[in-house]
Amino acid sequence: MYGKYLTLVSQEGNPIPQIVNWYGKLDVRNVNRRDYKKIPSPLMLEMRSGIDVFYPDVMTSPVLMVSEEAMEVIRLYDSRMPFFFLALFDAAKEENVSYYCPVLAEDSGGGKEAMYRIKQRDGDVIKICEELAESLLERGVTGMGLIF
Repeated sequence: MYGKYLTLVSQEGNPIPQIVNWYGKLDVRNVNRRDYKKIPSPLMLEMRSGIDVFYPDVMTSPVLMVSEEAMEVIRLYDSRMPFFFLALFDAAKEENVSYYCPVLAEDSGGGKEAMYRIKQRDGDVIKICEELAESLLERGVTGMGLIF
C-alpha cells in the first residue's frame, strides 16, 4: 500500500517536441482501462522538434508518455499496468522517437495504485506515489516535475 502521492507534471524549461495534428488520431477519452484497446497500435503521431530538441523520459501532453526505461521502472511498482506504444515522428527532420503511454486508473484504489489520474474539466491531474517518484529520480529519469 502506498501512502503519500505527489502530482506529476512535465518539467519546465526544456525544448521538448510538440505533438501536432493529433486530433482524430488519438481520442484521449479512450485512454482508460476500459477502452484503451480501441487505440490503434502502433499509434504514430507527428511532432515538431526544434534545433536543440530534448527528448525527456516523461511528457504529459497530450497524454502521459514515458520512455522505455521509465516504463520498466513503473512496471516494478505495478506489473499489471497496461501501456500502449506511441511512435513520434518529425518528417521534416527525419527523426523519430518511441514512447509508451501508461493507462492509469481513475483513483488510488485505496492506496493500491502506484500512479493514477484525476479527471478534471481542464485536463487530467496525474498522481504518483512517493516511492515510485523517488525510484524514477534515482535512475536519472528526465523531464519529470513533482508538486508536493
